[in-house]
This record gives sequence, C-alpha cells and structure tokens, in this order.
Amino acid sequence: MKPTNHQIRQLLIDLGFEARNSVEPKCQVFEHSDSKSRVLLPLNKDEEPAREADVISIQTHLMYRGHLDQEGFAEFLKEGVLRAS
Repeated sequence: MKPTNHQIRQLLIDLGFEARNSVEPKCQVFEHSDSKSRVLLPLNKDEEPAREADVISIQTHLMYRGHLDQEGFAEFLKEGVLRAS
C-alpha cells in the first residue's frame, strides 16, 4: 500500500511528534521533543499518495532515531495505520 500524506502525518503524530508551522513555504515541521527529532514535510493534499522520497526519508529517520523498526514500518505500509503496542 502506498500511504497518503494524511497517513504519514498521522503516523508521526501517533509516534509523539508535534506539528508546527515552518518558515519554509508550503511545508510543515514535525518535532519530537524527547529525541530532538525533526521532520520537514511538504503540505501536499491529505488524500494524495505521499511522495516515495518522503516515505523513504521518514522510514530512514524513524528507524535511525529508534522511533520505529523496519517491521513496524512495514506493518504501517501494509495497514495504513500504526497499531497500538
């Protein structure tokens, strides 16, 4: 499954990131205060599929920072939501 922009944003929120306004035009920042992680996403339409580059970048970032392992991200891609632990 290819996640929508809304699903990607919701994944970040479910992982404890907070959405913030960006100084970059047409972008939104997601910050995780405990890990000092920051993700910048384009403000694309919610219902549109997320760009592949954004999905790969987010997956890499979340795995590197320890927010989600490869199995968890694969489950998200399959289901479209993050399952409660």
